[in-house]
Amino acid sequence: MNIEQMIEIYPQRPHLVILGAGASKDATPDGDANGKPLPVMSEFISTLNLTDYIGRIEGVPKTDNIEDVYSWLANQERFVEERIVVENEIREYFSNITLPDTLTKYDLLVLSLRQKDCIATFNWDGLLVQAYQRMQKITTDLPQMVFLHGNVEVGYCPECKTYGYWFAKCHKCGEQLQSVPLLYPVKNKNYQKNEFISEQWKILEDFISKAALITIYGYSAPKTDIEAINILKKAFARLGTPRYFDIIEIIEHPKFDTKNISEAWLDLSEMARDHLKLRRSVFDSYMFRSPRRSLEFLHKNRIASSWWGESSIKFTQEDIDEDKISALETKILPLLKNEDSGNPDVI
Repeated sequence: MNIEQMIEIYPQRPHLVILGAGASKDATPDGDANGKPLPVMSEFISTLNLTDYIGRIEGVPKTDNIEDVYSWLANQERFVEERIVVENEIREYFSNITLPDTLTKYDLLVLSLRQKDCIATFNWDGLLVQAYQRMQKITTDLPQMVFLHGNVEVGYCPECKTYGYWFAKCHKCGEQLQSVPLLYPVKNKNYQKNEFISEQWKILEDFISKAALITIYGYSAPKTDIEAINILKKAFARLGTPRYFDIIEIIEHPKFDTKNISEAWLDLSEMARDHLKLRRSVFDSYMFRSPRRSLEFLHKNRIASSWWGESSIKFTQEDIDEDKISALETKILPLLKNEDSGNPDVI
């Protein structure tokens, strides 16, 4: 594919968003609907009130990092019962996480993308799925979702290889969907062992190989996720041609030290000709600066012309503060009308 062809198809390519635990925490800074906090790995054990239980296990690592503790338990045959208790506590905690009634950043995130795009999440909580349900009241043209470590809100039909809401029936055979497994935090993860998890990673690989813009939100790509990082790198290189115009966008907290950017993201950035953007807020991201038009915006702003403008329709903190789905729908109505007419241009 030559450069002219790459420029022409650029707006049609996917925008891929990869979520980690930091995204759920940022989307619900005051906790879920009942004030329950969304922990990152280093806060996990204390948040789930497992400190005393785990502390009584002989020889267990003295840390609040669930990955260190669970990896150790998974390698101890004499503590199978204790490992199952921890697994059950994790599923129980996240099964009871509920999206706040007020609008969240997850609502805006889901609405900012279209069906050609994808959100891939490492998170077990169901907040993203619940936001997706809520935004379907505005439009059904929403991004695809993949669940890389399983999810408490998702069900799977092993016969038809379909997935959806855990309470739903398979749209092909009519059988009740089965709960999907959660991939618990061992250091050496096997993404091929479970059929559902394996299929989810295949979908991600396809999207990452085609995406023109990859936004990483709240996922630090720790060195312990070696298998995941290798899969991401290999898929990114699959396009087979230099990714001249592709961008890696990382959303981190305001006090984030740029020296701590994962080597994995630097490697992807190098393949994308060092087009790495660090955002201090999700509101600075391309998907919020130009919702539903992130690649059209980049095509117009950076590639096909010398237009240096901004989209007149943006998602801001004011949308969350106003907390009205009707107002959000009114804001993006011009975009939806353009999409219906086959003209998804920047407004």
